[in-house]
Amino acid sequence: MEIVYTRNSEKLAKSIAEKLNLSASPTIVKKFGNNEMQVSLQKTFSHVTVIANTRTNEDWFELFLLLDVLKNTRIVNLCLTYSGYSRQDKINPNESCGNAVFLKFLETFNVAKFIFLDNHSEPILKSPFRHLSALPLFIRDIKNKIQNKKYKTEDIVIVSPDLGRAKEAQFIAETLKTDLAVCVKTRNLFNKVSKMKVLGNVKNKICVLIDDMIDSGATLCHASNALLEVKAYKVVAYATHGIFSQGAVQSLASSNIAKIVVTDSVFYGDNLSDKFERLSVAGLLADEIRMMI
Repeated sequence: MEIVYTRNSEKLAKSIAEKLNLSASPTIVKKFGNNEMQVSLQKTFSHVTVIANTRTNEDWFELFLLLDVLKNTRIVNLCLTYSGYSRQDKINPNESCGNAVFLKFLETFNVAKFIFLDNHSEPILKSPFRHLSALPLFIRDIKNKIQNKKYKTEDIVIVSPDLGRAKEAQFIAETLKTDLAVCVKTRNLFNKVSKMKVLGNVKNKICVLIDDMIDSGATLCHASNALLEVKAYKVVAYATHGIFSQGAVQSLASSNIAKIVVTDSVFYGDNLSDKFERLSVAGLLADEIRMMI
């Protein structure tokens, strides 16, 4: 087996390949004057695992064209570290369901097995797949901070920023034997968050927000404000995917969230402030890929 990676996944792919003692080959992208892409590889392969994330529309097209290049490869596995459009998971008659559309596209290619990481919605595929979670990394990091006396277990409350992540927050709270709280959003006519209510006792507590992704950062900022309004001592946040759409990093850096921890599932760059920490998912993904060698 060899590792092939898309342009936006180089650092993570090389880290995974190093852990597996495998070679890693880049995707070569040529652009025409009208911005069309042509994708190629340096050589042919017999057995590969593709490491990719689809943060943007261009990322999706690059991946589709790469999978076309690999159409005659004997075994192709796809590790999608972040799957764009997974938030479009509700089937409404007058709205697109991007999650279903892109999963259908993926199944038309020569992919033997898929690996997903904290998809916003559970993938629905006919093909074999594994849906991994970064929650164990969050738990380990929080435990390390407790052991290093940065936190005390009795001072921590695990918080879900909305009802959608309550199950994951509950899992972490039960594992760490801490209290649990949930923020409930109220939206106005323009579908923007107008108010948040905190369910649970957070007074004088270190509130640890748990989410699957940070896009604009608005939800976490609203949740942090709501927690501090009811006398939380401090707010920190953990999220698997740091999408960080335009302006998000600046908003989060100036927010009252004390620390923001994300994984390297999406590589934003090395120029984040000290308020941000990054955990690597390379080991988690390498362990899964190792079982396919």
